[in-house]
Amino acid sequence: MKHLLLALLFSAVTLLAGDITGKWSGTMTTGEEPHPALLDLKQEGTTVTGTAGPDGGERYPIRDGKVEDKRVTFKVDAGEHGLIGVTLTLDGDDHLSGEAMADHDGEHRTAKLDLRREK
Repeated sequence: MKHLLLALLFSAVTLLAGDITGKWSGTMTTGEEPHPALLDLKQEGTTVTGTAGPDGGERYPIRDGKVEDKRVTFKVDAGEHGLIGVTLTLDGDDHLSGEAMADHDGEHRTAKLDLRREK
């Protein structure tokens, strides 16, 4: 009985978060200049994996990804660009928005992200 209750609770938390699996495209804005952004996400339970980058040709792996309620967090290992921390909020089923942050060459950088699920 205890295991059934835990399984139901876990399922309810996953349903609240929605499934973010899919391709998401939009913009990453640093300062006033928007740049293209593309995420390819896969959600299994509360774990998120996939890739991120500006387009299909430049992709970086996502690590430490998770979904908690409508909040999505992960890190992108962008090679020479450093490790980027991303925090997004799911709005409805097809909109993710939030912020990316990185420390690179002694400088702290932030960017706003605004993404829509591709259909």
